[in-house]
Amino acid sequence: MAREPLYQWMVKYTPQSEWVGEKGVMFCLAFFFIQLGAGMFLISSILNFFLGTFIGWLICVFLGGGVHLLHLGHPVRFYRMVLRPQTSWISRGLLFVFGFLILGGLQIILSLFGIPSLVLLILANALAFLTLIYGGFALSCINGIPFWNSALLPLLFAVSGCWGGAGLTTVLLLNIGGAGTLFAVAEVGRVLLLGFIVILPTYLIAARYGLPSGKASVSEMVAGRLWPLFWIGVVLLGLGLPLGVVIYSLVIGLEKTPFMLLYLSIIFELLGDLFLRYLILNSGFYNPLISPPDYVSNSSPG
Repeated sequence: MAREPLYQWMVKYTPQSEWVGEKGVMFCLAFFFIQLGAGMFLISSILNFFLGTFIGWLICVFLGGGVHLLHLGHPVRFYRMVLRPQTSWISRGLLFVFGFLILGGLQIILSLFGIPSLVLLILANALAFLTLIYGGFALSCINGIPFWNSALLPLLFAVSGCWGGAGLTTVLLLNIGGAGTLFAVAEVGRVLLLGFIVILPTYLIAARYGLPSGKASVSEMVAGRLWPLFWIGVVLLGLGLPLGVVIYSLVIGLEKTPFMLLYLSIIFELLGDLFLRYLILNSGFYNPLISPPDYVSNSSPG
């Protein structure tokens, strides 16, 4: 996304470009994979499904961590990012991620040797949860972009990360068996889907009726140049299809639901989550320094 001329900050809603333009897309992917892996680890460990915890941990290490390194301009200096936890959610988040990966890795190693630690597992799960929410807090503390400055954003990211993690765990169980755990994961997934359906429109409505730039951001997401990504990618395929499969499985029974239908539902669920994160980043507008009443009521972003 091209930078706006400086003077336009005074008269129009200015889109941010650092967090989504060019290499910023890597930042979106890093958030997605790290929170997906943490969600899978958390859901699987609660259900005592060791393989799920291990794969969730690997997703955080190799996909989330790898994309984070690709996003950094100077990877060898990344340690500087953790030096200001008292003021920066990025620093706190990286500490949460490192702590989760270290304690989660130790728990996995001990479990392989048959000596798992309950205390270590609780600490790893606590850090996994903090890993899930830190991205939302990193965005919500940016006061200049009202669309992000919402207490609902960390909750939205946490629910979507856990929902995606439950979906990946379901895929794993469909391939290796384990009917009891599969039914438990399906129940958790339904609850998380319901939570996502409630939180997402609540977040958008709150932003729509907040500051004018929040209204501009919501308009950009649902009616701007990327509207097909929202209505088709997020609403229809990312939410509508999984909801339809859940209703179908409740009617005929999960065990009778075709595996291919479940796979498609989970694939589009994950894609919808990724599209939504991209849209949230892409639709962030800075407040103009001067907002004439006629401009606020009669103009649109861009």
